[in-house]
Amino acid sequence: MYDIDTIQTIKAQIRKKINELKEFIAYSVDTIEELHYVRGKINALETLLQDLNDLQRKENNIHDFGDTQKT
Repeated sequence: MYDIDTIQTIKAQIRKKINELKEFIAYSVDTIEELHYVRGKINALETLLQDLNDLQRKENNIHDFGDTQKT
């Protein structure tokens, strides 16, 4: 897996994009179709962020489990 700094950078970029899209919804959406489209993008990014968190947690658990087996 990638090192922790790379993962944190990716997560920060995703959070930044989510915040930009939320601001776009608040100030720039003109139609209901545009609103639904942007909400879908936010949902997809939030799902991606959750998947990254789950994978990172799973990897940490595997490494922790492996370390306890060695002692």
